[in-house]
Amino acid sequence: MVRVDTSLLELAEEPGLWLPDEPARRVVAGPGYAVVTYGRSAWVHRLRLEAGAVAEAVEEVRAELRGRGLAEAVWWVGERSHPVDLAERLGLLGLVPDDPGELTTLSIGSRPAGEASVEVRRAGRLDDFVQALEIDWESFGFPADERAERRAAAQAAWPSIRADGRSSIYLAYLDGEPVGFGRAIFTPWGGLLLGGATLPAARGRGVYTSVVHARWAEAVERGVPRLVVSAGPMSAPILERLGFLRLGGVRLLRDRL
Repeated sequence: MVRVDTSLLELAEEPGLWLPDEPARRVVAGPGYAVVTYGRSAWVHRLRLEAGAVAEAVEEVRAELRGRGLAEAVWWVGERSHPVDLAERLGLLGLVPDDPGELTTLSIGSRPAGEASVEVRRAGRLDDFVQALEIDWESFGFPADERAERRAAAQAAWPSIRADGRSSIYLAYLDGEPVGFGRAIFTPWGGLLLGGATLPAARGRGVYTSVVHARWAEAVERGVPRLVVSAGPMSAPILERLGFLRLGGVRLLRDRL
């Protein structure tokens, strides 16, 4: 683990708070937590609770979810979360480990190892943006009804994303066909990697590495040469081979109402 300032840890542990403002996104701040909702998804970030206030916070979040017609939320318990036994306290209140149950927070402040071996382009049009997200949905097996809902939300969000200017979506191509997707949100501390996927038939051909290099190049271009990420068990080993260093970890606990 490397020594880092708290801003990098917070950036990695609270990705939902950095999403661009979109019609489907809402952030509600409570005492010692923040609830981010995006369509059907909900995350609880920035957990700074007193030990005696955990149960009350859980009930407040549940009330917020019910009021919005949502059935569940994922609590992100990281290195900066309080109290230190928060994950255990949440478990006693009925929350269960998500799948995956843990993420690794990683950062790099120099050019990643390896080389970009496939073509990667930033999405500059709505069609490119939706195509990139379609790759993500296909890779993770989203059902057709949820894809339709997400597609409509993406189309509504595109003007806001363009106007915000802090994020970029990338498409990777093999033989002229789009096969990979990645996203980055650029902050004063660096680029936050938020989402990435490769279609199964294209895996093992350098797509993921190429998309990482594209995001590094834009971070340099924007004058913030650092990348930060909360990576799952499939992505973390690849990123470590590229030179990313471990900052810490995040435990994900799902609360199903």
